Amino acid sequence: MIKPKRSAAQQVADEADRRTLNPIGSRQTIADSQATPEFQENLKRLKSERLEREARLNPKRKV
Repeated sequence: MIKPKRSAAQQVADEADRRTLNPIGSRQTIADSQATPEFQENLKRLKSERLEREARLNPKRKV
C-alpha cells in the first residue's frame, strides 16, 4: 500500500512532534550523525569488539 505524500509543512510539524515526544533520542540522533570521524571509528571498533566477545560466549548463535 502506497502512502500519500506529505507536504513539507506537515513533515516539519511531524518532526517537531517527534522531538517533543522524545527530546533526548532526537538530540542523540543528531549528535551521532554529526560526530567526528574519530568518534565514529571508535564506535565501530567497540561494536566489532562486542560482537566478537558475544560470538565467543555464544558459539551456537550466529551474529
